[in-house]
Amino acid sequence: PAMSKTMDVAMSSAYRWRLHRNVLIYVVFLLGLIGAMAWAERSGLSRNLIGPIFLFSTVMIYALIGIAARTTNEDEYYVAGRRIPAMYNGMATAADWMSAASFISLAGALYLQGFSGSGNQPGGLAYVMGWTGGFCLVALLIAPHLRAMRLYTLPDYFDQRYGGRWPRVIAALASVLCSFTYVVAQIYGIGLIASRLTGVQFEIGILLGLGGVLLCSFLGGMRAITWTQVAQYIMLLL
Repeated sequence: PAMSKTMDVAMSSAYRWRLHRNVLIYVVFLLGLIGAMAWAERSGLSRNLIGPIFLFSTVMIYALIGIAARTTNEDEYYVAGRRIPAMYNGMATAADWMSAASFISLAGALYLQGFSGSGNQPGGLAYVMGWTGGFCLVALLIAPHLRAMRLYTLPDYFDQRYGGRWPRVIAALASVLCSFTYVVAQIYGIGLIASRLTGVQFEIGILLGLGGVLLCSFLGGMRAITWTQVAQYIMLLL
């Protein structure tokens, strides 16, 4: 047992070192890309070209990360093998929070209603608190139990906790309904950003964005999504 534990620690250290190395390579490459775009702008390249080039480059980076993280292992696909370090999980969660839904919906709510609101309007601050608090509640109250029970989704939890078919079906329907408005805002944001930066029609921008999302997530599942979100977090910081 002692030898096995030592080997596990060594493998974990090697795995973390590879992760840190890959992230460092990505940061250096991204800084080089940003520097190249800045040099191109100073050299007189039109911003109408810089925007599409930068957008295409970043989408290709995410797509390559998604393809590189592809897996056929069920545990890796659904929960990234349950071995992503806490720091990178936090970065991925932060990038997920700083999404199109946050920038479009929450920014719009703050602009229209202010922080405190008026009349029947609760105010933008209430949405920000609820949105952020929801992430904290999920991380503190739900995720640890799913991990301890080695489950993948909330419907799995309700099925194991209460048994029978209907608790699982109701949980699945509730998840779909709660996610619908969020997904709509995300798709709208994808189309808006793509159309503004590339000049294509809004509908074409949605198709291009969804194509990039599929490349980033379809082959690798949660493993690919986590690392593309980490890459997006670093890009947002830079």
